Amino acid sequence: MMIVKKINNNVAIGVDGNGHEVVLFGKGIGFGELPYSINDMSKIERSFYDIDYRYYNLLSEIPENMFLFTSRIVDAIESKIDGNLNPNLVFILADHINFAVTRYRKGMQISLPYSYEIEFEYPHLTKLAKWIVKNINAKYQVCLDKGEVTSITMHLLNALEGKTNQDDQQHQSQITRIIKNVTKIIEDYFGIVLDKNDFNYFRFKIHLKYYVLRKENNEEFMDGNIDELYDNMKNTYPDIYNCVYNIDQYLYKEFKKSCTSNELLYLMIHVTRLCTREDCNRKGITSA
Repeated sequence: MMIVKKINNNVAIGVDGNGHEVVLFGKGIGFGELPYSINDMSKIERSFYDIDYRYYNLLSEIPENMFLFTSRIVDAIESKIDGNLNPNLVFILADHINFAVTRYRKGMQISLPYSYEIEFEYPHLTKLAKWIVKNINAKYQVCLDKGEVTSITMHLLNALEGKTNQDDQQHQSQITRIIKNVTKIIEDYFGIVLDKNDFNYFRFKIHLKYYVLRKENNEEFMDGNIDELYDNMKNTYPDIYNCVYNIDQYLYKEFKKSCTSNELLYLMIHVTRLCTREDCNRKGITSA
């Protein structure tokens, strides 16, 4: 195994004997002058093949123990699922769990909607998602909202290769159009071109996709406990709020209903991430 890129002391990118790139976790694996060869494979704690390079940024954003915890979670459920899971699931789920735990510890307890429709249609995946949330709560000493079960169920559903949600197929054209139009609103407002290959943009697209699916199920973010956080975000980042207001006006035309404060807050968080990546600091915007 040849190490070709260091992420940190314990995470690196390697190339195996067949020329396949692999993400490696192991104590001290990042030490050494690049490139160098690892002959003692016992130093490698975990390896991840076929990871989209756009997810590599998460390796420096998310704690190593979060990745290892998530990989054990995925290992545990993989044998209980009928179908192959996308190899990127560990990275996507680690990102989701890390954000949920961080949000909880900062007091940003935004109630996510729990979907009984999703539970009815996918009872087995929902059961696994409940088990995952239970383990997250125990591991990180948090008490995540019940709506996290639905969010994780959707991640599992999307990760099932060869399986497609019929409702997704029916509304894919609408979802694609909404993502395109919302992207244009952001780009026009800030005078930028978003990097469509950036992982933050992938996060944003997933959020909009779930937004459309929630609208189809008549589900909403409803929590009056986020008013202070929402007002603080609104006052701290006025440009972000004004842009999201424009998005809300567009989405109202699509669904004949305005976004809740919870949804607006989430949109502000996502747009801030996108704009920070696109050097919107010139407008006085900083990372959320």
